[in-house]
Amino acid sequence: MRKRLFPLFCCTLFVVFVLTACDDGTSPPAKNATPPSKKVQPVQTAVSETDEAKDQVYTYNPTGTRDPFENPFSLIVEIPIDNEIPLTPLQKLDLNQLRLIGLIIGKGSPAAMVIAPDGKSFILKKGVKVGRNNGVVADITTEAVIVEEQYLDFAGDTKKRIQNIKLPKREE
Repeated sequence: MRKRLFPLFCCTLFVVFVLTACDDGTSPPAKNATPPSKKVQPVQTAVSETDEAKDQVYTYNPTGTRDPFENPFSLIVEIPIDNEIPLTPLQKLDLNQLRLIGLIIGKGSPAAMVIAPDGKSFILKKGVKVGRNNGVVADITTEAVIVEEQYLDFAGDTKKRIQNIKLPKREE
């Protein structure tokens, strides 16, 4: 019996709550209420600064702020390179366009050989500029060429990123 009455009680309580909470004060006065007197004198008050501030309309100016709905990872921007120094062919290519075909590690400084999409080959050594994002060859290991790139993040700060150009796996 209680299981049947509980949902009915809850629904009734909800309806009563909604009906009483929706009163906005514009309902007609009750029959027993006394009508307001017609000789009401308007009260004049001095206009203060707070009243003037309430009359002003606020407008939002978004200049100089970032869009909160924009993907922050799409805002990574390349750092512009000085136009005085001409770009090398390696600086005109993305790192993922280069294919590493050989590494020379031993006596002396290590070197690596890469092939561009047009079939030209280049020798990379430590300190050579490569890639569109001001990349510099940081190290050459037995498995990859490590390139350190600079980019601007969504906040406008210069960040460094490490990219690898790896040797393809051997076919056996």
